[in-house]
Amino acid sequence: IGPVIAYVFSQGTGTAEVIFAVYMLIVGASDGILKPILMGRGVDVPMLVILIGAIGGMMLKGMVGLFVGAVIFALAYTLFGFWMDEMDKEEQRQE
Repeated sequence: IGPVIAYVFSQGTGTAEVIFAVYMLIVGASDGILKPILMGRGVDVPMLVILIGAIGGMMLKGMVGLFVGAVIFALAYTLFGFWMDEMDKEEQRQE
């Protein structure tokens, strides 16, 4: 993120550049906050699932969606895993 911000400021220091730099710093720092919260609770969710949820949430609802989207997508991934395990158990019982 640092080289991109340095390049943007080398082209000019208008309001758009400052907003872009602040936005990039917030998005970059959110990974340091979001990842420990989700992974520290013992939920075994791949980082790709968290990343997709965060990006999708941010695209839909902005900064709030960045956090909420990752949590909802991780929850959906976990519930889908439980559902698939139950389906496997059901198939084994029928055999």
